[in-house]
Amino acid sequence: MARKRKSSGRGGGQTAGGEGGAASASLEQAFAEAVAHYRQGRPAEAERALAAIQRRRKDLPEVLHLLALIALKAGRAADAIAHLTKAVAAVPGSAELHHLLGGALRKAGRSADAVAAFERSVALSPAMAEAHYNLANALKDDGRAGEAIAHYRRAVELKPDFADAHFNLGLLLRQAGRAGEAAAALAEATRLSPRDAEAFVALANALADGGDSARALAACERAIELGPGLAQAHFNRGNLLRRAGRHDDAIASFRQALAIDPALAEAHNNLGEALVNYGDAAEAAEHFRAALAVRPDMAVALGNLGNAEAALGELEAAVASYRRALKIAPDGAKVLTSLGHALQEMGKLGEAIASHRRAVAAEPDLAAAHFNLGEALLLTGRLEEGWREFEWRWRTPELDEKRRAFPQPPWRGEDVAGKTMLVTAEQGVGDEILYAGMVPDLVERGATVVLECAPRLVPLFRRSFRGVTCVGKLDVPAAETQSTDIDFQVSAGGLGQWLRRDLESFPRRPSYLVADAAKRAALRDDYKAGGDDLLVGVSWLSKNRRVGRQKSMTLAELMPLAVPGVTLVDLQYGDTAAERQAFEKATGATIVHDGTVDQMADLDAFAAQVAAMDVVVTVSNTAAHMAGALGVPVWVMLHVAPLNCWLLGRDDSPWYPSARLFRQTRAGAWGDVVGRVARALGDPTIRPRPSIA
Repeated sequence: MARKRKSSGRGGGQTAGGEGGAASASLEQAFAEAVAHYRQGRPAEAERALAAIQRRRKDLPEVLHLLALIALKAGRAADAIAHLTKAVAAVPGSAELHHLLGGALRKAGRSADAVAAFERSVALSPAMAEAHYNLANALKDDGRAGEAIAHYRRAVELKPDFADAHFNLGLLLRQAGRAGEAAAALAEATRLSPRDAEAFVALANALADGGDSARALAACERAIELGPGLAQAHFNRGNLLRRAGRHDDAIASFRQALAIDPALAEAHNNLGEALVNYGDAAEAAEHFRAALAVRPDMAVALGNLGNAEAALGELEAAVASYRRALKIAPDGAKVLTSLGHALQEMGKLGEAIASHRRAVAAEPDLAAAHFNLGEALLLTGRLEEGWREFEWRWRTPELDEKRRAFPQPPWRGEDVAGKTMLVTAEQGVGDEILYAGMVPDLVERGATVVLECAPRLVPLFRRSFRGVTCVGKLDVPAAETQSTDIDFQVSAGGLGQWLRRDLESFPRRPSYLVADAAKRAALRDDYKAGGDDLLVGVSWLSKNRRVGRQKSMTLAELMPLAVPGVTLVDLQYGDTAAERQAFEKATGATIVHDGTVDQMADLDAFAAQVAAMDVVVTVSNTAAHMAGALGVPVWVMLHVAPLNCWLLGRDDSPWYPSARLFRQTRAGAWGDVVGRVARALGDPTIRPRPSIA
């Protein structure tokens, strides 16, 4: 995008005269005719006239100069260099000829030789702004950015209205990471050339680099006004809008850029990224493939294609895309950890951990790689190292922006007897229920605990943890959490590295949450309706954005559970009416649905509902955690790479003694899992629970 300026075409040295008398006049007339042909756009005639002069008087500097100009215009840089080399040998003091030679050498790709020619021109004429400008261009080509910047600056000092020099100076300053200076230079370029759309695009980039998104967007808008057909302007506008959270507008801008230039690979890639964030992985994959059709070696698009394929459940294709990306950029840490995650979802934990470790080695500060490594290590039961890596979750972009400030020092495992501990909330209700199982450990060690949690968990936690102060989580932390009387603070998940460092450290506590007994009894009587069927609560869906698809099934897949002696109770959140209607039509069995219980609004009522069950059959979701924490028998159906709390290779859970785990033997295959659950329900030892502890 750097700007080039044509040479002024002025030569130096002797004229086409020199023979004296009529001969001299004849040569001058012949040269004047050659110049006239050149100026009137007849280069072939000009060249023939100059050849005739050459036969009479060889290598006159002005003839060589004009021959060089004709050759350059025709794209014959080598011929131009040959002519100009002779010219500067004849007139070594001509700054103009050295300047023109530098331009010819640069056009031929001989940047080092071009630098030497331009340096000679500058030495001969230090006040020639264009010589400094073109020397800077050649220095930039030769990788000498610092020197190039100095000569661009000298060019604009000598000629303050030199718009192209301001423009190229701004581009190079931006490449050097000097966003503020770049923006100043590019702003001057736009002031001098107020209708230059490309200058406004470059200014927008520099302003965006410096964090001035509002002015950057305004510059982009101006570029589009001036050049509505400039694809780069629409593309940059899309990037700025996406950064501002205006995703619909960003997607529209990317689409407009591609309507103008369908081969703009970066626009395909960034549109794909925006579509993935919108949940449209299928269209995103199409755009990543379009980017790769233009640029097959675009590693970022290959990595993104892998992400889209993984989101679509096409794990083998995702792994292939990641591996292709890594052949191009072997140390791409984000791709390495994404590969690790895909391998983990395929149940290849050893390869997954190795890939995450490579990512950490390649980019030690990449929080996502540490977090993913922690998840994999915890899943394999390597708890001590796993918890350390798991703490990096707070530095991932998803959580870092949500992190809230608390004034107390972090807890590092010190003795808590006689101390007051603040345990702060995690990001999901399921996580909060899971990690709340460690709160009794703190109480048993003599701590006074302030427990922050989701507001809808407060009533349940207050009943369950006597003596613990339960505070609802707010965007701005509640006053109770800011007290200087609190000795330490720790996130609920952060307790694990100090209280669950190995499998032997898990207490065999049968339960730790307590449902409302009266509510539980009333619901149980209502659901049993005087009968003695086994009450089996069912839940089949997780809407976890990251792994919900892998964890979930359809209600129809639970049809084998519709057997005599079992009453199924709907514990699934969300609108399940259509699925229940289809299930009941197909099986003839009724699923109890209690519209008075809405777990999204009232988790205390949901706890009572779960406690009313004899058995809960569920995928890994809030229902599983609630049942396990209440001590209700819970049969959890797990995909091949479940959440780390379920570990691997076992059918019980150290977190929830009442849990029984039913694992997939093949990724995505739920039929065998449900069949084993159905057979287990036929076990005569599974009897209704008369009461709950």
